[in-house]
Amino acid sequence: MSKKILLVEPAYKTKYPPLGLMKISTYHKMRGDDVTFVKGCSTRARNEFWDRVYISTLFTYTWKETVKTIKFYKEALFYASSNIYVGGILANILPDELYNATGILPVEGLLDDTKKLDQDDNIIIDDLPPDYEILKQVEINNFKYTHQDAYLGYATRGCIRTCAFCAVHKFEPFKPYIKISDKIKDISNMYGEKQNLLLMDNNVLASKHFEKIINDIKDAGFYKGATFGKTKKRRIVDFNQGLDARLLTEKKMKKLSEIPLEPMRIAFDDIKYKKTYIKAVRLAHKYEQRYMSNYILFNFRDTPEDFYERLEINIKLNEEFAKKPFNSNGARTIIYSFPMRYFPLNAKNRVVDTGNKYWNKRYLRGLQVILNVMKGSVMPGADFFYQAFGETPEEFKSILLMPDEFIMNRVKPNWQKIKERTKRLRPYVEKWRADYQSLSIKERKALIGILVHNKINNIHGSMIKNKKVIKLIECHLNAEDIVSKNRNGQKKY
Repeated sequence: MSKKILLVEPAYKTKYPPLGLMKISTYHKMRGDDVTFVKGCSTRARNEFWDRVYISTLFTYTWKETVKTIKFYKEALFYASSNIYVGGILANILPDELYNATGILPVEGLLDDTKKLDQDDNIIIDDLPPDYEILKQVEINNFKYTHQDAYLGYATRGCIRTCAFCAVHKFEPFKPYIKISDKIKDISNMYGEKQNLLLMDNNVLASKHFEKIINDIKDAGFYKGATFGKTKKRRIVDFNQGLDARLLTEKKMKKLSEIPLEPMRIAFDDIKYKKTYIKAVRLAHKYEQRYMSNYILFNFRDTPEDFYERLEINIKLNEEFAKKPFNSNGARTIIYSFPMRYFPLNAKNRVVDTGNKYWNKRYLRGLQVILNVMKGSVMPGADFFYQAFGETPEEFKSILLMPDEFIMNRVKPNWQKIKERTKRLRPYVEKWRADYQSLSIKERKALIGILVHNKINNIHGSMIKNKKVIKLIECHLNAEDIVSKNRNGQKKY
């Protein structure tokens, strides 16, 4: 007898489809069950009877939304906890806390054991192709998952590293080989061919079967220059979680150059890997890798100064490659930096102290304002970079200390046409820079001590005696008014 199955992804923001739920859907449809997929707390779904409810989880800072969702469906099942299965990243990192909050014992690890979901067969769910059909059920209210025209999967699982900022090693043992060409074939047979290949391997370069994996990818139709469909669209391969610069040899880079890798992603998590990282990126350029989008971790054990240095290294590499293109048409490697903020593995929200004494709330807020303007990634051009982040690490820190309104409205209209960077700045920003630069080391520490908590409303009660510091604090208190009046031509700061 068929069963009614409900798959739920909490209503947090995410662009990638829930692969675990998609595989569970395939499993139940193979058994003839009726499968429904919803996003968040659905009143319609709550009013129906379900034999089983599966709820996925993502990062720990989605805790509030996740717990709310689990409780919502637990009530719908009249507290029949045995019929609810919760898995995913949060469930694996905080299993005890989740059990205490919801009464549901999470399913830990991969779905590679039939006992985990109380199956009465020997089918390994983790090996099944994902069900793309269920995604259409939640394409409402302008919400749609990205990468639906891509094969989603893994050529390896897990990672050989035990990085303190990453949870993969805690619940995903390293598996060095999965025949991705077979997975692609299964998806094609069930849902039709797809243009691109999105692989979520955490460290494919660590596999002793790396060359075999690349050959599998090529055999599946993803070789350099491959096209898709009647319109001959370019096919691309994306190792979305990034590649390990420490393991990128010339032999491996040469092999990678045989597939349409776009973009290539290399993590630059720590300045101590500077030489290793630069060597890896130069290898990519040597083998004509066109685009790179490289992860830059910050707020872990770094300082604002070395974060700036890592960004600047990419800018200088871009300039180097522009001078030495890899073909006569001027083609070169172009690097986009993609800053990623560190959150502790057990953080239940985004407002959390990571214990990094070098980054304070004002610095983090200031950087977020800069990145919001850029929509997340740092462009490859030197002029744009130095305008946005400053020409030195010290200037970068001074920008981070500015009021949000100053950061967002630093430059004059059509600033690109003005050659000298300092002349592009609004008058109030020029004045801020001059006043900040006039501070002594002691005065700068006093300013940071006031702004460190990023709570402007509490500044009024601060005991500020230094007149220079007071002038800069007043900019924070009156920032909106200063920017507005300057924009309307009423007053110059």
